[in-house]
Amino acid sequence: MFLKFLTFTIAIGGSALGGPIDPFGSSAARVLTQLPEKTWLESIVVRRNGDILATSLFYSSNIFAVTQPSAHAHNTAKILASVPEVNSLLGITEVPGSYDEEAFFFVGGNFTSLTTFATTVGSFKGFKLTFARNGNPIVQKVSDLAPISSFPNGVTAIPQAPGSILVADSFVGAIGRLDLSTGHYDPRAFAFDDMAVPKGAKLPIGVSAMRMKGSYLYYGNPSTQSIYKVKVDSKGYLVKGAQPSLVANISSVAPGLDDFTFDPQGNILLATNSPENAIVHVDVRTGKSKRIIGGPTDPLMPDSTCLAFGRGILDTNTFYVSTGRNISDPTTSARIVAVDASLLNYS
Repeated sequence: MFLKFLTFTIAIGGSALGGPIDPFGSSAARVLTQLPEKTWLESIVVRRNGDILATSLFYSSNIFAVTQPSAHAHNTAKILASVPEVNSLLGITEVPGSYDEEAFFFVGGNFTSLTTFATTVGSFKGFKLTFARNGNPIVQKVSDLAPISSFPNGVTAIPQAPGSILVADSFVGAIGRLDLSTGHYDPRAFAFDDMAVPKGAKLPIGVSAMRMKGSYLYYGNPSTQSIYKVKVDSKGYLVKGAQPSLVANISSVAPGLDDFTFDPQGNILLATNSPENAIVHVDVRTGKSKRIIGGPTDPLMPDSTCLAFGRGILDTNTFYVSTGRNISDPTTSARIVAVDASLLNYS
């Protein structure tokens, strides 16, 4: 069914938030930008020009931008766009496209509580952020997703299928597939037992993040503290007869598991949330995992949520970490931390 695109009013980056903050903790890391109180950054992605985009959860439905992060010791986050139809934005990913168009897909919906992750079922939608030739951002709604959509979380593009996006729903316990041109959404394109929330799980959140790498789809489940992979074809469809296999269980290293990315060696770096507040390295061949920066008593990255490597000449070895905030402390706020991976010596 054809879905008419709906264009929203954009709040262009005239509102500068945050500012310089002295670095602390590891010498390999620095706080790039600090946001105001009661902010939570959920997902980040790096643009072709090196700028950072970050989505905000619960306290606002904004996309923040940090320009030229590698060129400044400290930076500010500016509101690039606002989506008034929802109160929270979650996963964001770049959409493969032509050289002339730069586009991103993200999901958003309504949360009623951040402490319990209570949501309004059916309120979630998919949006496309496009940068026009003049550089101005345009946000369009592309899909209402599905009536059962209750916690669309991580999203990822399929390199060889630029018109499709995969969406992990943490409450449905499955990965859906979205057609960007029609808005059609299959909420259970991938539905395996290890994507769901096990009975009696302390954390009732199923599959939350995923990435395409080679001929596999990798995905993480916070409730089992594990990362899995399953074989897919070049278009992102499940290979006939393929079954998931365990990549790693990180429970002995960190109690949390959120978004992740791949480092230049093809291994996984993942954010661990509170109370671990750390980044964990996972060797995809051996399954061994270890904490490489941060920790329960380290205030550097409270409630780390997502990370992405830089794309410029100066920050190829730098990954940027978005954080939430300490919910029990109203004075805390979100930040973005820059980490020089070459100084960590973790491989």
